[in-house]
Amino acid sequence: MKDKPVRLEEDYELIINSYSHQGEGIGRINNFTIFVPGAILEERVRVKIIEVKKNFARGQLEEVILASPHRIKPLCPVYHLCGGCHLQHMDYEKQLEMKKGIVENALDRIGNQNIKALTAIGMKDPWRYRNKGYFQVNREKGRVQLGFYKAGSYDFIPAGGCVLFSSQINKLLSYLEEQLSLQKVTVYNSKTRGGNLRNVLIRESRSTGEIMIVFFTKEYNLGFEQNVLNDLVRTFPQVVSIYQNINRSSKAVLLGKVFRLLKGKPDLEDALGPFKFKISPRSFFQVNAEQAEILNEKVLEYANLSGEETIIDSYCGTAAISIYAAKQAKKVYGIEVEKSAVRDAKINCELNGISNLKLFSGKAEEWLYRWRRSGEEVHLVIVDPPRRGCSSKVLKGIIKIKPKKVIYISCNPATLARDLKYLTKDNDYKLKKVLPIDMFPQTRHIECIASLER
Repeated sequence: MKDKPVRLEEDYELIINSYSHQGEGIGRINNFTIFVPGAILEERVRVKIIEVKKNFARGQLEEVILASPHRIKPLCPVYHLCGGCHLQHMDYEKQLEMKKGIVENALDRIGNQNIKALTAIGMKDPWRYRNKGYFQVNREKGRVQLGFYKAGSYDFIPAGGCVLFSSQINKLLSYLEEQLSLQKVTVYNSKTRGGNLRNVLIRESRSTGEIMIVFFTKEYNLGFEQNVLNDLVRTFPQVVSIYQNINRSSKAVLLGKVFRLLKGKPDLEDALGPFKFKISPRSFFQVNAEQAEILNEKVLEYANLSGEETIIDSYCGTAAISIYAAKQAKKVYGIEVEKSAVRDAKINCELNGISNLKLFSGKAEEWLYRWRRSGEEVHLVIVDPPRRGCSSKVLKGIIKIKPKKVIYISCNPATLARDLKYLTKDNDYKLKKVLPIDMFPQTRHIECIASLER
């Protein structure tokens, strides 16, 4: 490390002059890059160096010597411990500005796109938007606790009062902790494989207020009596569905194969705009329904449908975007690799009276190849891939099919930029606009819609 201008465990002062794609502040010492989580642009800070690599180092924020006017006190008391949020120290308008900049930087640096992103769409109230939470279980001095693991570790952080969940969910968490403690429920230990209760999932419908709870256990025995569930629903009548998931695996996997409905009905019902959706324990549903509505409406705006179009929605999930599009298009084909999601999508089509949406289970690249051979004209392809983005086969398939428009929805600016570079490199498509939508306020994550045309 002698050739580096910084040393491990030593303190340095520096000025933050940019952001990383993870929302970390970046400063430099003798042109050597230092990443500083929790620092804001133009701040002078003192950091302790906790990691040194060949081309960069990572600093732990020790003191803000000259604070940004955009620095605020985090609302959450365990913000600096939890790691689930990354930006509570920054006022919300600055968060949106920073995220727009991260998108533009990725488009330029990775995608070779000479385009400015549109102003990021944020929330009027960027708190208590999460409708779903997976909670870790811990036992401390005989008391069961529900919470999260600190980022990058197994250090337990209690979740009580989390400002991303509704007050109703926070009250429910406190009640569950009390009752599980009274029942002396054993908590699963991944090292010894002793104990029983592994995790708790809570889902809340924004449109109805109904709540689903799933207890994840190692054993078929739940660990407490039925009267506990009876008392639970009497105290919280919003809880209309209670499940148990049995996971006997010693591996770090969340879901076991067996779900048991313990009490109430099998599904929740929620809504996005005018459409209703059934939500089972396995269902994917956007954790921020308010922003998901905006995203779906923007997709339709950019699609500009006349009612005569044929659309392919690859990675369609439980068909939320497909259902929106089907109301304004002639025909929609939805492709999804997860069979359980396809089952949910078919239920959602029936629930909303959608008959012009055909759903297929399989890999997007395989179905795109079949469509190319069929010769059926496609006007629009919508892609909403996981964080890793699209495979080159999917991108090749889109180019071969030659839709007039492509709408790419992404939760990762880096892979979005990479894939946009592929789609535009031979002038097959031109990037028209990129719109960031803040689906996850207080975190570094940002969703984008990219609109391309031939």
